[in-house]
Amino acid sequence: MFLNQSLDSGRQWRNIIKDMLEKAAKGTVTARARFLFFAFINMWYVPLQESIDHLQEAEDMSLTVGDSDRAYMAQCMKFRFLFFRGEQLSILSHDIGTNLQSMARFSPGSVKYSVLDKEMIDSLTGDTSSNPYDRLNWIICNKHSLLADAQSKMHFQIVEAVHLQNFFLSFWMGDYEEAAKASDLAMSFSSAKMPKVQLVYHIFYRGVVMFHLYREGKGEHWLKRGNKMQAQLETWVKTSKPIFENKLILLEAESYASMCNV
Repeated sequence: MFLNQSLDSGRQWRNIIKDMLEKAAKGTVTARARFLFFAFINMWYVPLQESIDHLQEAEDMSLTVGDSDRAYMAQCMKFRFLFFRGEQLSILSHDIGTNLQSMARFSPGSVKYSVLDKEMIDSLTGDTSSNPYDRLNWIICNKHSLLADAQSKMHFQIVEAVHLQNFFLSFWMGDYEEAAKASDLAMSFSSAKMPKVQLVYHIFYRGVVMFHLYREGKGEHWLKRGNKMQAQLETWVKTSKPIFENKLILLEAESYASMCNV
């Protein structure tokens, strides 16, 4: 339904699933279902803080039923939602770093994403005092070796995550040409188009990048690509104003500036 842009039908199914989960008895299956629902489905329709609260509940329930892997997956996603909600970066970096070793032990899949997130946060704050990869006792010692390992094992979601990290960092550092390259690499993977919190901000920032490059005289095609990102937000905002309305307004302002309608 998401890929087909059937978001109204998606909302109906979301309500049905939410009702079923609220009535379901606690257990491993329910804990896993709640994590998936709140991390990738319900988040599309509610404010970030509500998703954060639900992910904390999913983490607690998973620990209660002895599913440590799922608990750390929920924690990994919670940290990511906190980042996009605007949590103080130094606090977030500390909290992620404190949990990396335990996460590596109980959820080796999740820890790779959290390492990338901590590395990104530390880059934004200018903290070079430590290397988050050092805490894991891996052969993988940096982002480049993580990317090479993921490519060799065909772990394309990790490859996408690396390119997304490069995109966000380049965007926030003002290097829009590099951001565009990293964005295109990330979008070349099918997983990049699946519903998740990163997609919300990727499409929004991607639109900002496209309009900026057009205004910098890089070519007419950037305007068309920016308009495409704006059209995507216009589709999404119809079913989820709490997440998309403010971003659409800002992207419309970028569009007006590009057309000299300011």
